[in-house]
Amino acid sequence: MSNEPAPVVQLDDVPPCGRCGRPGLMLTRFSNSWKNQRGEDVPGIREVVLCSSCDAADPAAVQLLALFDVHGQLSEQNLPLFADLAADWTAEIARRRVNEQDLADEEERFRRGEL
Repeated sequence: MSNEPAPVVQLDDVPPCGRCGRPGLMLTRFSNSWKNQRGEDVPGIREVVLCSSCDAADPAAVQLLALFDVHGQLSEQNLPLFADLAADWTAEIARRRVNEQDLADEEERFRRGEL
């Protein structure tokens, strides 16, 4: 059994998408850790916003986006489906890791004033 808190899904006051600035559909917050330069785990929290535009091609988000698109809002009838899809999406994005080389390249472009 894990001591990590369960993921939290937020549907009210969702911030805009950090990638494109469009309104976010939902935010999920979950435990996240990474290794420091000494190889030690550093615990933290990660937040990810679901975006109808940026996540449209993401296979992990397609069904969740379709639920938002078709139903528009949650009801007693679609709440169990939403809970399952949100949990699946959160689990998938929690497994994803940052590509360190892409991050370093982006930082370099930022320092050169290209971003």
